[in-house]
Amino acid sequence: MNKFDRVISILILLQTRKVIKASSIAEKFEISLRTVYRDIKTLKTAGIPIIGDPGVGYSIMDGYKMPPVVFNQQEAMALWTAEKLIGQVTDKETEAFYLSAMTKIKAVLRTREKDSLETLESFTHFSSSQRWENKTYLQTIFSNIAARKVLKLHYKKANSQTASIRKIEPIGCYHNYNNWYLVAYCYLREEYRTFKVNRIERLEVIEELFDRKHLSLNEYLQQQVQSRNRELEIVVVRFHKSIVKYAENSKYSLGWVREEEEEEYIKMTFLTSSIEFMARWLIPYLNQVEIDSPSTLKKQMQDFSKIFYKHYHS
Repeated sequence: MNKFDRVISILILLQTRKVIKASSIAEKFEISLRTVYRDIKTLKTAGIPIIGDPGVGYSIMDGYKMPPVVFNQQEAMALWTAEKLIGQVTDKETEAFYLSAMTKIKAVLRTREKDSLETLESFTHFSSSQRWENKTYLQTIFSNIAARKVLKLHYKKANSQTASIRKIEPIGCYHNYNNWYLVAYCYLREEYRTFKVNRIERLEVIEELFDRKHLSLNEYLQQQVQSRNRELEIVVVRFHKSIVKYAENSKYSLGWVREEEEEEYIKMTFLTSSIEFMARWLIPYLNQVEIDSPSTLKKQMQDFSKIFYKHYHS
């Protein structure tokens, strides 16, 4: 990226944040702090009303507006790709808002970019399959995380017949393994809890602000990872090279850590919280896998084998 493009990109970045530190700018653009200070000085010299100092952070004076943004071809295609995929990972309301925003963006594209997108429409295909149950709660959750408002959930746990009512202070939301999760401080449990959005039967906004100091979402997730790691068990399995391709897509969700190539096998190491779940995953691979450890996994596979034999030979 040349200096002109970088300076313009920094200006756009400044308009997306209330205050941004020079170190954050340096990290994003992979430049030195000295270069950041020079670029900020260039913007000030050009008449951009930037407020702030090194070590404190920078912001743009309220009321300043940039000229309309022009998207290049690669940026336009990236936005178009997101438009095609967003319906598979969000709800209908969020998808509708995004499509509305994309209509406005397409209106300011140059003719060349518009022609490229029209060509792509004819030569690309996206599956319309929905990857999660499409409940329209995400926008309500997002807006009330930002507004710091208390929510009331009617929440049904897995294998539960009735929903419990939870009053919560939402702190964050994340997407993982094709599902959305809401992290919140739960008044009933008096501690942080993770709620699967698809299990929320009803959501109510309580017009009540909370001012409690909470963990950030990243801090909470890091704590959860550390907690799970203390409870995980090491599993070492050898997959014959003839069938290892069938395990490639699913191994990451099973706690895959690393693998080593041997003469006829690929030796994989996992960290798992459930030996039974690991055994069920290995069943389709039959005698094409060898279990190094733990012995409890071998025992579980033997038990399943006896059950299968009894079931199909009765």
